[in-house]
Amino acid sequence: MRQAILLFAATAAGFVTPRAAESQQVPIVHKGAAQGAVQSWWDALPDASDLLSAVEGRITESVHRVDSILRRPFGSDHSEGEEDNDDDDEHSHPPHHGHHPPRGDPDKTIYELIKESKHTTKFAKLIEDYDEIKQLLQDTKHNHTLLVPTDRAFRRIPRHHKGKHGHDGDDNNDDDGDDHKPPKEFVLALLKYHLLPGLHSWRDILSAQTLPTELQPAGLGGSDKHPQRLRVSATPLLHRVTFNFHARLLAGDFVAKNGLVHAVDAFLLPPPGQATLVRLLPGTFSTFALALERTGLVDELEASKGGSDRVGGTLFAPTNHAWAMLGPRANAFLFSEWGRKYLKALVKYHIVVNETLYSDAFYRPDDDGEEDDEGVADYRHVDLPTLLDDKPVSVDIKTWRGFVSIVVNGFVRVVVRDGVANDGVIQVVGKVLIPPRQHDGDGHHVNDEDISVEELKGRLEPYLETESGAYQEGMGDL
Repeated sequence: MRQAILLFAATAAGFVTPRAAESQQVPIVHKGAAQGAVQSWWDALPDASDLLSAVEGRITESVHRVDSILRRPFGSDHSEGEEDNDDDDEHSHPPHHGHHPPRGDPDKTIYELIKESKHTTKFAKLIEDYDEIKQLLQDTKHNHTLLVPTDRAFRRIPRHHKGKHGHDGDDNNDDDGDDHKPPKEFVLALLKYHLLPGLHSWRDILSAQTLPTELQPAGLGGSDKHPQRLRVSATPLLHRVTFNFHARLLAGDFVAKNGLVHAVDAFLLPPPGQATLVRLLPGTFSTFALALERTGLVDELEASKGGSDRVGGTLFAPTNHAWAMLGPRANAFLFSEWGRKYLKALVKYHIVVNETLYSDAFYRPDDDGEEDDEGVADYRHVDLPTLLDDKPVSVDIKTWRGFVSIVVNGFVRVVVRDGVANDGVIQVVGKVLIPPRQHDGDGHHVNDEDISVEELKGRLEPYLETESGAYQEGMGDL
């Protein structure tokens, strides 16, 4: 899992005009069915937590790194955005520039390039059963960028189970697991997740935080206005790029008639929903997962499964360490029967529905999806309405030369940004978000570490739901 999955352009004549809206000429799988297949695959995977163990390791490293940065003396600030510090990049080959000729062949399509390459034979074989993908890779009216897994990447594909004789279900030993293939809807979603609309050179990717793909899950709206995105982490000085925490960009800027090709060393798996991601990362989110279950709010996160009108969302997920910082008394109260309704109000303040805020893109209902223009520096301020009576959280995003800083409510840092999900995004926060008292109009809070139970109740009481048989107040010496 720690290995990474796998451009620069030639002359302008080698490329085609910008993408335009055209109807597909091949049958298209319904986007809801595709998302259902992806979610079902994750739900059925017996070792899904093991699959994400490397991701959780990266998150833990990032949290510790940000914590150490915040404890440094003033003037030694650093961005928390670049957590990819692997030491196994000996196979990463950034493209040559200057007088070196471009790699690839500007007279051939992306499809032709991967069919002819000895390093991508298995991926070329895989797409033969998917006419929609073949059409996109041969389309000379629109540019695309393909992140193509090398043949070695196929050896890292997670298997759901072994064959009946104890082997991996690959009878012809070609490493494609053909005896136990997942549903075609899942494979189609997988293939689309490796294909990006437009041109994205290695240099462009180095400065990106997320990238749009051709996958359009129903949980994000099911349209090209709100595509599923890839998370990018980069170390520009080393030309190192990793997608979704684990997939390494190995070689790139292979020029084709209709776009660019980059080689990656592992598959990019379409992500599950927010609730599933929280559940599958217990080392980071077990307390938050318990809070979601005890309050019933996990059903709100999974509403998109049931065909609700929800379209995307932003989940501010506190780490286990963030919950511990509230102190033992506050935690004991919140997770007691008497504190359940307070816990529900608190968790609601971390959930935003229908508005999906990435570090460099913002999806809202009935809009075209905002993406930040590439530049040296950028700043964005957003107020996001939460499930807590639409009580907003304020978010400030600052980017500079590929580095990013996200601060919530003026002082809570996002310690791991842009955890992509098929129904939104997860922004991991280093502290539990507690709404200010109603007279605190500026939204800036006092120190919430080791908060008293009375202070916590005072902050949450105005938002409690009216319940029949409400719990008795008065917690004694708790």
